[in-house]
Amino acid sequence: MASIKFETNVMVPEDAVKIIHTNLSKAVSRLTGEPASEVQVSITGNLRMRMATAATQPIAHIEIRNVHIDKERAGELARAICPVIEEAMNIAEHNIYIAVVNPGRNSMWRVNGEVGRGEGGES
Repeated sequence: MASIKFETNVMVPEDAVKIIHTNLSKAVSRLTGEPASEVQVSITGNLRMRMATAATQPIAHIEIRNVHIDKERAGELARAICPVIEEAMNIAEHNIYIAVVNPGRNSMWRVNGEVGRGEGGES
């Protein structure tokens, strides 16, 4: 199951929550083949965070976990995600940080009562 964590230093209005939930899961689904219905999205606003070059501006940090996407497609991923955030939150593309965390050899996860491990591990 893909998991997307969206964090920002500003308040997230309810209409933005709906846009982010729907459109981020669709974008990640399109690029990874994960069903959109199985993409978990969590949204947190009003965090104490900043980027040095944008100390007083709205910023966003997006972490996408448990997906397999080739690094050659990183630009495609950013082009799918940044417009969603710009539309929903009016956060400039250069103030959006995106991290993709793929399950590795020593990773572990639990969903629906099932426990699994990354490549090379045992279930």
